[in-house]
Amino acid sequence: MEGFKYLIVLILCAVNVNSMALKGPPLTRYDPCGLGVIHFDRLMKNYWQGVLHLGLYKSLIEVEIEIHFEKTVRIYGASQNSSLLSLEEGHGFLIRPTGPLPKQFIFYLALEGLAVNDTDVPIVTKFSMNNITLCSADIKKTQTVESLDVTKKDEKYQKHICGRRSLDHTELVTVRTEAKAGDWPWHVAILIKDNTNTTNNLSYYCGGNIVSKTAIVTAGHCVIKDGIRVTADRITVVAGINNHKDVWQIGRQTLPVKEVVLHPNYDNQATSDLAILKVDSFTYTAYVQPICIWGPVYGKENLIGRQATVVGFGHDVDNNPSDVLRASYIMVQNDTTCINYSPGVYANLLNEFTFCAGYGPTSGNNPRNGDSGGGLVVPVMQLDHKVSWFLRGVLSKCGVAPGHTECDPRFYVVYTDVGPHYGWIFHHSGLKFRTNVLY
Repeated sequence: MEGFKYLIVLILCAVNVNSMALKGPPLTRYDPCGLGVIHFDRLMKNYWQGVLHLGLYKSLIEVEIEIHFEKTVRIYGASQNSSLLSLEEGHGFLIRPTGPLPKQFIFYLALEGLAVNDTDVPIVTKFSMNNITLCSADIKKTQTVESLDVTKKDEKYQKHICGRRSLDHTELVTVRTEAKAGDWPWHVAILIKDNTNTTNNLSYYCGGNIVSKTAIVTAGHCVIKDGIRVTADRITVVAGINNHKDVWQIGRQTLPVKEVVLHPNYDNQATSDLAILKVDSFTYTAYVQPICIWGPVYGKENLIGRQATVVGFGHDVDNNPSDVLRASYIMVQNDTTCINYSPGVYANLLNEFTFCAGYGPTSGNNPRNGDSGGGLVVPVMQLDHKVSWFLRGVLSKCGVAPGHTECDPRFYVVYTDVGPHYGWIFHHSGLKFRTNVLY
């Protein structure tokens, strides 16, 4: 086995798409109001795990949580001692963890008395922490797509909050299965016309990430095909969809690429495997939104061990053609973990400008060929207690066994870190250097 691992070679993930290898049942997460401090994971039908991320508040000494649900709920356990007071017959609760506060406080609940066609999602109608209301029906009403446009009257530049989604796609998302259009509104499909094709047919080639109204960040090797740099007139991007072949989807936007900017240090390695595709202009909608860019600080120390999300189009787990968007969680690994697994593969690829991710050889849960250019995105809680999503890495390399052309999901995947290239991306994307604001 060791000899086999050293024979593994790395190739560019830019052949016909074979998307996520996803094992296990879908994972559904509910984030009331898109808050960073609380989320719910479905354990099984009608049963959920609630997670309070108390470690996000460094100076928090004690906490009192008031939470109200739309449906009747029974709380039946917690990760540590706590007091629980029922406020309104299974619809409202007051939770006070006792003892030193943990970084995560977990509690378990079940929905009761559901009718046959009722959803089993534990919809939160009010959430307060230490008497500060962070989520309510009124707050939800303000979370519109229009509210993300923060341009003031008579301003020269249009300003837009990045990394946010419409409420329907913010609160309830399922991964390890087909994504809904709008769940990951910054992800696009990159289509390329064959250089010898006179019929103008386009074929899927890579993924990309909307960072402004006029720019998409993708991998550098995604603009190289058959060893030749692809000209802009051959490239089209499709946004706002979960199936790039469905031309009738409501949110679909199809734009020709006007200019290709390949990173000046691109050399077929992961370090600077980046390119920017320029278009006339996206229209921001519930289905099309920009992702924030991580940087300019980019040390990997706080990234290691963190759960992130990756998305991509392509084949399903059985390697059957699919063309639909899928999402998966992925874990960022220490460089040493990947190098020890296969020194011949990773030793020359991992440095301060790259990182590797995956769940290890037994998970079979990784991106595959054609997912190149797609983003590794991480949620970050902002001052309003809600999550903004940041593009941290762009998929660059995968492990491929000798004699094969497909990425092997048993191996870790290497990402180009966008942090070191923060200034270059902003310069070529029509962005101003402002925190979480685009123009």
